[in-house]
Amino acid sequence: MFSHEGLGLMSIFIVLLLCVLAMFIHPVHAFWSWVQRRRRRLSVEHAGREGKPYSR
Repeated sequence: MFSHEGLGLMSIFIVLLLCVLAMFIHPVHAFWSWVQRRRRRLSVEHAGREGKPYSR
């Protein structure tokens, strides 16, 4: 390997590492935000039904 190739290879490696990190973080973040939205929606629906027992 020549010395002038070092910076290019290191930058490609860093970009590749960031892409791999994003590939693992994105599905986890999407799932977690979906769970939070679902919890929030269910709690709002439950709060709306507080005064109405047996309503479906």
